[in-house]
Amino acid sequence: MITIVAHHFVVNSTVVKQYNYLNPNLNQYFLEVWGMWGKTAINSFILISGYFLCKQTLTWQRYIKLVAQIIFYSVVIHLIFLATGYEPFTLKGIYMSAFRELSYINNGFTASFLTFYAFVPIYNIVIRNINQKQFKLFIIGLVFVMTIAQTIFFAPTMNEPVWYMTLYFIAAYTRLYPNRYTESLKFSSILFIGSVLLAIASVVFLVFLAYHWQSTFIGEHRYFLVSDSNKLLALVVGLSAFLVAKNTHPFTSKFINTAAAGTFGVLLIHAASDTMRKWLWQDICQVPKLLHSDFGYLVIEASLVPIIVFAVCSFIDYWRRKYLERPFMQWINHF
Repeated sequence: MITIVAHHFVVNSTVVKQYNYLNPNLNQYFLEVWGMWGKTAINSFILISGYFLCKQTLTWQRYIKLVAQIIFYSVVIHLIFLATGYEPFTLKGIYMSAFRELSYINNGFTASFLTFYAFVPIYNIVIRNINQKQFKLFIIGLVFVMTIAQTIFFAPTMNEPVWYMTLYFIAAYTRLYPNRYTESLKFSSILFIGSVLLAIASVVFLVFLAYHWQSTFIGEHRYFLVSDSNKLLALVVGLSAFLVAKNTHPFTSKFINTAAAGTFGVLLIHAASDTMRKWLWQDICQVPKLLHSDFGYLVIEASLVPIIVFAVCSFIDYWRRKYLERPFMQWINHF
């Protein structure tokens, strides 16, 4: 989740609008790399979810819990901005705070995740009723259509809920039919390091090529291989990161488990709306000014801010879970 916050540090701050691909400076190169991991982190998040959910039963109470969390943060944060006068009162604003996700399916992670999540019981029915060979061919077909066709043949096949479904099936396959590659920490680590370096090289190379050929068009497409979650390198980096996490020797930590429980809340808080993005990244952190600041200062702020945002949002979500979600779910579970 910290990598997603770092991604938002760059892409939601509007600093990218100031990029000069005809004469990029060191700060721009750093920000290009620093903000490129959002889609890969989303892939890892979905893969981890699929790895566990494929063996579980998704109840309607659990789905309501997720919906309630999303609506709570959207409405409360909007009301706070209204109360402080930061955002003007409009009927559209009130409507969007409550029903935003219905308007952003396939155009925003939360809405698309909510849509994908609703069909988890159907995915599990499919998994239980096909054999290993059928499952493998099914996944190969999905990856070809969703990843290969778009990355190599430029087909506009990206659909967020469908892509999350694809990742779900990939994760389920690794759990149901493990092999020496998916279970090898050495293999997954090499794949992860290699794909990360290749992804960085692809972005840096395209930015340099844009400067060398004086082509803004090339610069604007520097994230081609990682720009959507279904792009080839976004998939490989996300998948290998998931495999590394899965294959690393497990250990228990109450602190880490508590922090992990609040990761979705961190996303919902710091990316609640366009108003929140403007307030956090432009007004408070003033990220756009960093493009021409001292490089050392940029690195320090870019490193510390995502950690601080994660910590503050985790703290808020911890108390929400303790004092609001817990009694709410006790009431819901009576039905």
